[in-house]
Amino acid sequence: MTKFKYFAAFIIPLLGILTFNTTGIFAFIGLFTLYIFVPVLEQFLPKDTYNLNKVEKELAKRDFFFDFVLYLSVPIHFFVIYLFLITVSNTALPFSDLIACVLMMGTILGVNGINIGHELGHKTDDFVKRILAHTMLLTALQNHFIPYHNGGHHRDVGTPEDFTSAKEGDIFYFFAFRSQIGGYFKTWKLEAQRLKAEGKNTLFNPMILYTLFPMLFLLGIYYFFGIYVMVLYFISSVHGISILEAQNYFAHYGLRRKMKENGRYERVQPKHSWNSDHMIGRVLLFELTRHSDHHHMGAKPYHLLESKKNSPNLPYGYPAMLALSYFPFLFRPIMKKQLALYKNN
Repeated sequence: MTKFKYFAAFIIPLLGILTFNTTGIFAFIGLFTLYIFVPVLEQFLPKDTYNLNKVEKELAKRDFFFDFVLYLSVPIHFFVIYLFLITVSNTALPFSDLIACVLMMGTILGVNGINIGHELGHKTDDFVKRILAHTMLLTALQNHFIPYHNGGHHRDVGTPEDFTSAKEGDIFYFFAFRSQIGGYFKTWKLEAQRLKAEGKNTLFNPMILYTLFPMLFLLGIYYFFGIYVMVLYFISSVHGISILEAQNYFAHYGLRRKMKENGRYERVQPKHSWNSDHMIGRVLLFELTRHSDHHHMGAKPYHLLESKKNSPNLPYGYPAMLALSYFPFLFRPIMKKQLALYKNN
């Protein structure tokens, strides 16, 4: 089992370090690699549909390595953020370099900060992982993500009740706004319901902290680096959040759960999420691309996720789909054909 392939996920922060230490056209190497080179390369590489056998699964369950890779990502992530803050605080930095830095930082926040926080955040019974998850999500100003994702998205996926499940025909930009704003306010309700069910005082809603912490984080940047750097970091965070919403957008686009005669929706199945077995995306995103199995078995660790035969498959890998999401005139026709293909099979 080639478990060491997951070290390749560190390519993204390394590209960030390269961006923050170069100038001119070289500052855009990281963005070119992730948004153009990788999407194109994935189209020429064979897909990897291999699933671990029973023995391999048992060994992987007990192997600390898979947690270690996630833990190691945390200090590396914060080092890259620090390097970004130092770099953009240089007022002599050319405007083109500044654009490259902001977009690269946003990419790191969206891909590493939120995605690793997402993976760690599914282990709500593990105190260390829960703290690290919130720490990573804090950097992307998304601490409300965990309660909404675990208690809302996974429960309501593929239904009108889920703000992060896109209908066929939705335009990304309107969807992203609805998902972020709607998800934020729904999380207040979800946490209040949880507290009430546990017999706790609903006035002590964790959303108070999930709202305050990102504000304090930005204020900390302002205190040490000034308002100029704080604004640049905030812009990077917005870009990172847009990456999260792009993944939400295409991961369930057009796939809906049917309502049964009793008024309840059918249970979540692999067919309600788009799958991708493109190898590079799988590694860079800690198997998030095997989204069908992730929603079918939400608590399953990333390294045990499987490729399901009855799941719909995306026409391109996650990096390409991410880029296409920003261009509705390209994305929607492509996915219309893919939905038709899926519905005909």
